[in-house]
Amino acid sequence: MKDRLIEQILEHYNKYKNEIIKQIEEYSYRKRRYNVDFTLALFLAEKELQISLMASSIRDTDKLIVLEKNLACVAFDFSDEENGLKATENLLTRIEPKHFEHRLFVSVENSHDYSDEDEQVRRLLDTLIEEIQNGFDRLPMS
Repeated sequence: MKDRLIEQILEHYNKYKNEIIKQIEEYSYRKRRYNVDFTLALFLAEKELQISLMASSIRDTDKLIVLEKNLACVAFDFSDEENGLKATENLLTRIEPKHFEHRLFVSVENSHDYSDEDEQVRRLLDTLIEEIQNGFDRLPMS
């Protein structure tokens, strides 16, 4: 199962990266213009994600980016590293019971650590691959 998930990401890496970058343009603009941080959280499930539950569990200012039935990214607006992790934990608490029988992998990156969105999104995807390879199916707390 892990190999299939890694293969999925690698096969569509650029497509996922480009779609996330396109969808977060407004957040990237505010980061450049006003130095307002945002956090990206990438969720990958062995089976389908509960997209409607995820959408109803985030703030209006946040954005859910559905990449596949089992892969989605959430942009948490106006969030530093601590608040981004907390928002991700809160969302994970809501959706995790629906994925009890299947593994759910998560990676989180805050814009504060990056000079541009390309670098942030690449790290987000690379971290997710590392999480799958190492069998970490809980929120990374780095």
